[in-house]
Amino acid sequence: MRKNSVYIFGASGHGKVVAGALISAGYTVCGFFDDDVVLHGRKFFGEPVLGGQEDFAVLEAPVAVMGIGNGRIRRMIMERFSLVQWLSVIHRTAWVDPAVTVGGGTVIFAGAVVQPDSRIGKHCIINTGATVDHDCVVGDYAHICPGVNLAGNVTVGAGAWVGIGSQVIQGVTIGAHAVVGAGATVTRDVPEGVTVVGTPAKPNRTE
Repeated sequence: MRKNSVYIFGASGHGKVVAGALISAGYTVCGFFDDDVVLHGRKFFGEPVLGGQEDFAVLEAPVAVMGIGNGRIRRMIMERFSLVQWLSVIHRTAWVDPAVTVGGGTVIFAGAVVQPDSRIGKHCIINTGATVDHDCVVGDYAHICPGVNLAGNVTVGAGAWVGIGSQVIQGVTIGAHAVVGAGATVTRDVPEGVTVVGTPAKPNRTE
């Protein structure tokens, strides 16, 4: 494999954005893997789809990035392939303060901003144009969707999903595996596993 070459697991729309981030950071995408057998042997975003999980398993010490947005599926695959070198990627147009810590396998996309003393866990997604202000904590496998704004001292639990365009005021905690609906404004803590929607955000009673 060529120097700075990386595989992507997930031939999806999210995988395309991951590929763009890799290329912007000076890496070469050398192929995709995906469990959809219809894609096998075809080109995706200009590169071959080389197979599924069983094909990925035979690679010797690959360097890879996850191209799947669903945190549960992402975690399942990453835990199966714990010996893979899961690369952290920061798009060249993102701003991540030098005082920020970023866990392995995390991807920070174009236009995102992460401010001083924030801690981003393993295998997180800080998506396009999202902002994470000072002293935030984002747990492992959390997804901060495009256009989200987290104020300072916000905590986002492991596996939580913060929906596109939502806002979270300072000091709020979003529990593990909670879901914040698109465009919501979160002004109070969100319990673990709860879905909130609206402005101000309240539990979704239709669940």
